Amino acid sequence: MRTLHSARIALVPVDVRNARELWEVLNAPDLRKFQDIPRVRAEEFERQVRARPKELRANSSGRFEWVLRAGTPQTTIGWISLRVNDRSPRVGEVGYSLVLDARGKGYASEALQAVIDEAFIEGELDEVQACIVPENAASRRVLDRTGFREERLLRSGAVIRGRHVDVLLFSVARAIWDRARRESMARSSSG
Repeated sequence: MRTLHSARIALVPVDVRNARELWEVLNAPDLRKFQDIPRVRAEEFERQVRARPKELRANSSGRFEWVLRAGTPQTTIGWISLRVNDRSPRVGEVGYSLVLDARGKGYASEALQAVIDEAFIEGELDEVQACIVPENAASRRVLDRTGFREERLLRSGAVIRGRHVDVLLFSVARAIWDRARRESMARSSSG
């Protein structure tokens, strides 16, 4: 995997060299409000990262993850992942979270757009999905800004802090992303 860049952040692929950095972010208490982030020891997390695929390309499956860094000097502000199931290798699911101090500044939208682009270009996916709990208004705004549309409510679609919760499924299709990309390029070349 390669490092991705947006206007203000670097998305650095997670590997054994920075797995502990991500592990520390994942253990921040404020990240578990809307997500079920498994609690594993750092050594187990590093083992899991070591077993992940090394490159996102067509027909890849597995978990692809990036640490988000911003500022000067760069500090870790969160993470984003793309999971591709081997049963449906043309569809990916994104997940993301920012540390409390980085929220509300547009970083999540920038990171998500970079990963969507990577998923459609390098991963050659047909669709990218995201699930959020209905009360996560901030994440809904991020998904709206990046072209996702709400598909349906999944009753008891996730387990968060040991209890079943409903989730909303959102998606963006390659055709929609491609059309928006062409329109954006046309606007920039005519301006």
